[in-house]
Amino acid sequence: MVPRSPARNLGLCVTGALLTLILLGCGGQQTPSPAATSTGAMPTPRPTATVERATPEGVSQQLTLCALEPEAVSPFIASDAANDLLALFLEDAVERVAYGWEARLVERVPSLASGDVITRLVRATSGTRYADALGFVHQVTGTEALQLPQLVVTFTLKPDLFWSDGTPVTTKDALLGYHLAQLPEAEGRWRDLAERTAQFVAVDERSLRWEGIPGYLSGAYPGFLFPLQPAHRWQGQTLDAIADDRTPPATGPFRIVAWESGREVRLEPNRHYSGPAPLLEEITIRFPVTTPDSWHELVANGTCDIVLPTPANQTSWQPWARLAAAGEVTMWADVAPTVLRLDMNAEPEPAPDQPLDTERTSPLQDPQVRRALAGCVSRQQLTQALPAEALAAASGFIPPNHPSYIERTTLAFNPQASGRLLDSLGWQDQDGNGVREAESVPGFADGEPLSLTLHFIPQIFTLAAHVAADLESCGADIELQPMDARQLYAGSGASPLFGGWFELALLGWQATVPEVCGGWLSNRIPTAENGWQGENFGRFDSEEYDAACMQALSALDATAQAAALSAAQDALDEALPTFFLAWRPVWFVARPNLQGVRPDASAYGTLWNSEALTIAED
Repeated sequence: MVPRSPARNLGLCVTGALLTLILLGCGGQQTPSPAATSTGAMPTPRPTATVERATPEGVSQQLTLCALEPEAVSPFIASDAANDLLALFLEDAVERVAYGWEARLVERVPSLASGDVITRLVRATSGTRYADALGFVHQVTGTEALQLPQLVVTFTLKPDLFWSDGTPVTTKDALLGYHLAQLPEAEGRWRDLAERTAQFVAVDERSLRWEGIPGYLSGAYPGFLFPLQPAHRWQGQTLDAIADDRTPPATGPFRIVAWESGREVRLEPNRHYSGPAPLLEEITIRFPVTTPDSWHELVANGTCDIVLPTPANQTSWQPWARLAAAGEVTMWADVAPTVLRLDMNAEPEPAPDQPLDTERTSPLQDPQVRRALAGCVSRQQLTQALPAEALAAASGFIPPNHPSYIERTTLAFNPQASGRLLDSLGWQDQDGNGVREAESVPGFADGEPLSLTLHFIPQIFTLAAHVAADLESCGADIELQPMDARQLYAGSGASPLFGGWFELALLGWQATVPEVCGGWLSNRIPTAENGWQGENFGRFDSEEYDAACMQALSALDATAQAAALSAAQDALDEALPTFFLAWRPVWFVARPNLQGVRPDASAYGTLWNSEALTIAED
């Protein structure tokens, strides 16, 4: 089976003796649709491009990458290893760059201003698929029609586009991409998009129109052109057969010329590439058989010029840091869109071994207690105390390399102020044993200790211990409760998270913007009635938050989206069902003479600009 995980990408170069990692955030369902048709004459093939290289004379422009071998290379079979290879030979029609968009295979990025993007009101009648405010797909039932907005986006391909075998690119190639995204075995972001597509058709020989299902609005619409797939080669084939094609035609800077399974892939410049001619003469991707702790040796001994993120992140970054400090490598690091968070459940449910009518009263029911405890945790000290984790302090759910990021200071580390606040709330250490006890606190007997249980998976025990120590320094008694991930994240009432019977929980969260805010919507509270669906583990319920988040999710304008996200974060900071701690990094490593690297946290492949890479003299 192909590993199925989201793409993770990078963006900040870190060199120097101390290697201070300034880590700033590094990443379908089938639906039937009307048959689409393409019209128009085939363009005339263009002559082979002349490759002009501005590279150092006498320096070999052959680059060797070390990576994990993907089981298949297709945009419809998700894996990190496949994404990095796809970025070299399969060009995105519209490239994600710095959380914006850049036209590659299309004449322009579609926009509201150009008229390529419109919204219209449509009637959704019984049986019609539609999307709710969160983007979840439903079907209209009953006889009453719904009036919903529909998003329509038009894309225009550049003229004279060619596959690496010289075959002209046509709209049929995009339509094949749509067809493949709908297949039951397809997965990832393109299958998600296919599920939310009402129609995808060719308008003329170069233009395509995407129409969303009613109710589905998203600011990511520039990326809604399905991947071009060579219809002249793959029309009528299964996705499995296509995935087994090891030398597919290319639209990107490079093309695959040889693939030796278990050993390496070799790529050469694509002479029909529509962009600037690649500067490298050859790229070899090796698949070394080694242990996770030995990847750094492959760069040190000259076996690899680059180790890509998927293997590089299998172990601590410290061996890489030592090589960087010695000037043997350049280390590129970025904050992954994974944030470490501390959830605080104000009203925990009875545990599975307790009677259903058991009433649980938690100190966390008071938002002021939650605020006090948050002020006891030093996010900065947490990152410094765990150098092997290379964490970056977080202040909210938006990564610091995102355009919508705002440094938030409302929940600053201040244990003295937290102590005074707890005193005023009646939580005082009367007997001097280091643990606060209730004194005239509603719902608690006098002398009852400020005791809380912290759930987490064993793999992050050290992190949990540091958080617990900070909380205990303010007088809380913390019981550490490690739990196997299969139980902690089980989608049932047996899970303390989904069942809602935890008090404190330490967990990582994928912070894709703007979707990240959906994790605290009131309709995302998991319950037995909804089949334990949802990620709002702390049962946070706020009309103000719901309105702001839903506005962010449906915003087509970046400025409006940023304002809505900020309002949602404000509401979250006020109630504090969650306290954000740190961002996890990802990194990759290259030899110092590699130039042109532009890591980008928002891009879908680590070497998304491979045409600009070149090797300088040592």
